[in-house]
Amino acid sequence: MIGAEFIVDSFLAHGLRRLFVYPGGTIAPIFDAALARGVELVTARHEQGAGYCALAAARLLGSVQVAMVTSGPGVTNIVTPVADAWFDSVPLLVISGQVGTGDLRGPRPIRQRGFQEVDAVGLLRPLTKAQFQPHSADELPEVLATALRIAAEGRPGPVLIDLPMNVQRSALSAAVAPSVQPLAPRRAPPAAAVAQLANWLAAAQRPLILAGHGVLLAQAAPALRALAQAGQIPVTQSLPALGAFPTDDALALGFHGHTGNQTAGCALQHADLLLVCGSRLDVRQTGSLSERFAAHARIVRIEADADELEHARVRCDLAIQADVGLTLTALQAALQGRTQAARTAWLARIAGWRAEFPLSWPERGALAPQQVIASANRLTRGEQVVAVSGVGAHQQWAARHFDFDVPQRVWLSSCGHGAMGFDLPVAAGAQLARPAARVLCFVGDGSLQINLQELGLIAERRLPVKIIVLDNHRLGIVSQFQKFNWPSDPTCGDKWNPDFAAIARAYGIAAWCADDVATLDAALAAALAEPGPALVHCLVDPAADVSPMLLAGQALDGMWPYREPG
Repeated sequence: MIGAEFIVDSFLAHGLRRLFVYPGGTIAPIFDAALARGVELVTARHEQGAGYCALAAARLLGSVQVAMVTSGPGVTNIVTPVADAWFDSVPLLVISGQVGTGDLRGPRPIRQRGFQEVDAVGLLRPLTKAQFQPHSADELPEVLATALRIAAEGRPGPVLIDLPMNVQRSALSAAVAPSVQPLAPRRAPPAAAVAQLANWLAAAQRPLILAGHGVLLAQAAPALRALAQAGQIPVTQSLPALGAFPTDDALALGFHGHTGNQTAGCALQHADLLLVCGSRLDVRQTGSLSERFAAHARIVRIEADADELEHARVRCDLAIQADVGLTLTALQAALQGRTQAARTAWLARIAGWRAEFPLSWPERGALAPQQVIASANRLTRGEQVVAVSGVGAHQQWAARHFDFDVPQRVWLSSCGHGAMGFDLPVAAGAQLARPAARVLCFVGDGSLQINLQELGLIAERRLPVKIIVLDNHRLGIVSQFQKFNWPSDPTCGDKWNPDFAAIARAYGIAAWCADDVATLDAALAAALAEPGPALVHCLVDPAADVSPMLLAGQALDGMWPYREPG
């Protein structure tokens, strides 16, 4: 058995029957072995497309997925989705082809020895949990099993295997069956810490839960919901965590931080106990005044990653390094039968903030981008939905005006890395991973044009993705930042755009245009009724800004426009 055949057998031993790829010569032996073993190859139109398709499948299936690229430009082109997987904790195995071991540059003081040779290990070391470059086929059994375990274990993330061509084509010296290494057990919380937290929570009159992406990684959404409902504790969520708690629930405050909403910010600043579940509390959540974050609250953090606790931006009164799900389950047991403080006044105060700071939008005659999201939300209510967004102003509007409730209504977006171009390939990967779901791709005119070529993958496979383009002829969120700080928005405002509906039709994708409320509902309804892929090109108000917004020097309860910048 040659190395390429063993690699594919290892994938099959781990339940992987689909690979996301962009071809090239130094990875071709694995394609041949995959074809012979009935493993599906999903060929994107760019290496970013392959990486993002795999990322989407990994997010939705909760298991390691494989992206494969060739050497040289194949490696450099996949860096962005690998970074996305690194920052948002997505289990990804990246297989890169490499020149033969005899052509590797090694320690020589030269730029390159083999054609399309790139130091993939060095390039991706800062963005992966582990990196491997086997130099013989006999190393593959240990490398494959270890890499797949590391990608899934603890905080999930990407792992690289850089495969020299001769290692793929050489025979193993002995017959070896692929192995699956067991994952380390989840870390349970200390009983004393759980008891302390239970005491504090039972006595708190103004408690608040901050749910981070770690809740979803730990599959702890049911435990989170049970805790919040039993104690009538309101919940705010980080941007990547949306849906861990149903966003249309009476206790849900949406998301907080830079582009979150003022009600969540006020609750954070006036709570007397803040329970942070699986969130690193980055600057987009806390704002620049981290010393004033939740200033009146005891802060308790449940976090599996010891490094995040050690290098925290904000103070912490009780740190519990443990699995979020196990800890919330233990906390529920500790609270069982106990009387918790009355929270009627706290919930009434939050209701007052909701009335004072509604997530509404001005009526200026032009089609409001928020209206597009709200209409799509209304028309898909009750359906199983995966909502994908690119990065930009449309990402924030989708997060605010679409309802999420895992696993029925799931949100996928680039949150830690904030990468434009995330949208189309992730939507394609999501539809492949969940063929029965309604996949909606909310995308701005700027983000769409980063990976527009993936319309080819969507059309080729007739994936029934519904692409909703919010075209404001503007790179809106950067334009807004420029106008806050300078007189104009060079390079970001008044952009020329093509007819995106015409481009979709050129790919054989049904498409409609909308430029007002009357045409919007008809176009969305037609697209949703289309059995195959569809695109709706929405010409939205170019003057619409993301509002409210947390700016530098502002506390969470004093966002713009309620408090002017500066």
